Amino acid sequence: MLIGSKLPPAHVDKTYFNLGRSAFAYLIEEIIKPKKVYLPAFTCWSLVSTMQKRFSDIELEFYGVEKDLKCNYPKTIEKGEVLVFIHFFGHENKQSLPEKKGGIILEDISHALASNIEYRGDYIFGSLRKSMKVADGGIIINHFFNPIYEKGNNLDSWLRYESTDWKDMREAENMIDRHWDIRDISSQSLEVFLTTNMDLVKNQRYKNEKYLYNNTNVGEPLLNFSENEAPLVHNRIIETQEKRDHIRKELAKNGIFTSIHWPTHEAVRKYSNYFPDILFLENHIISIPVSQDFNLNDMEYISKTINNII
Repeated sequence: MLIGSKLPPAHVDKTYFNLGRSAFAYLIEEIIKPKKVYLPAFTCWSLVSTMQKRFSDIELEFYGVEKDLKCNYPKTIEKGEVLVFIHFFGHENKQSLPEKKGGIILEDISHALASNIEYRGDYIFGSLRKSMKVADGGIIINHFFNPIYEKGNNLDSWLRYESTDWKDMREAENMIDRHWDIRDISSQSLEVFLTTNMDLVKNQRYKNEKYLYNNTNVGEPLLNFSENEAPLVHNRIIETQEKRDHIRKELAKNGIFTSIHWPTHEAVRKYSNYFPDILFLENHIISIPVSQDFNLNDMEYISKTINNII
């Protein structure tokens, strides 16, 4: 045994990045190096664009997702193949995964950071920005890696911290869409993440979503969350696209800003005959904020406003 003041640094079973897509790209590029990647046809654009821009030499295939978010996985994942599965909107995906015949399963927990779920992937990664008030942040859990981060000026994070309105925030998002590097998380974002009480986040998000679930009379809720889950948003399915768009406009007039999860990526849209449920969700879904920054009074205002829209 050696005793001295110069000791090797300790390791933890997490690796941090500036973005969720950076964590994903690091796994694909440096750790797994697959020949083929399966993504859900129902997903945000970040993983699809990452594959297109950074891994155009790797075969990309989509698997179907039905209206109730049931996934139509391939039966097996062969050697050299990777399948990414998602816990949509914080709801635990308990569906049986494909049989692995040498392949790798990646678990995206971006929506479920605060949910109490059972991890099942070979590698587990996610974005911190989906549910946390941080300017940047991505994570791989249960694994220590020692990346040599790429050079970058971190301007998108800088702009978020300096932003005074949503225009600046939107431009920061546009900057990422135009270009991003695999970098480390900023100190501010890391401190916020490490000092956040995840149980409080989960409990408030659950209460907020459950209030909208029980007190909104327009459309139908997409998911029914349990107390162990932290909803990312409250999604409702509206009868027609026209009615959905009208509701969004009326809510915006009252200071309530909603989103659509998700506009269908062009790479998926060209296979629209195979994924009709994806287009249905795009045209009928409305996503309402249930962040831990809001309380039940805010949810009451939202539900009353929606219920009064004709």
